[in-house]
Amino acid sequence: MSYYRKRMSDKDFYLSQARRPLRKDAFSRFRGVTKGTATHPYRAALTHMGVRYQIGVYKCEIEAARAYNEAALRIVGDYAVLNDIPSSGA
Repeated sequence: MSYYRKRMSDKDFYLSQARRPLRKDAFSRFRGVTKGTATHPYRAALTHMGVRYQIGVYKCEIEAARAYNEAALRIVGDYAVLNDIPSSGA
């Protein structure tokens, strides 16, 4: 038996992440949005191919989720797992 596992393709990896449920103790309900500082309580970040991209800090959780979506499309490409952001028209 080999000690080296077959590496998953990027597409398979991101699709497996999409099926993963959110953690119960998560700070945010959106993917890639974590706790920030007191003045900017939400931080957006993305990890792709082992590289961590710090997208920015935001005062609103939805702004951070939108920034994550834009960065994920730019960095990961067509198979990026995006946040489902509710429309603000209600």
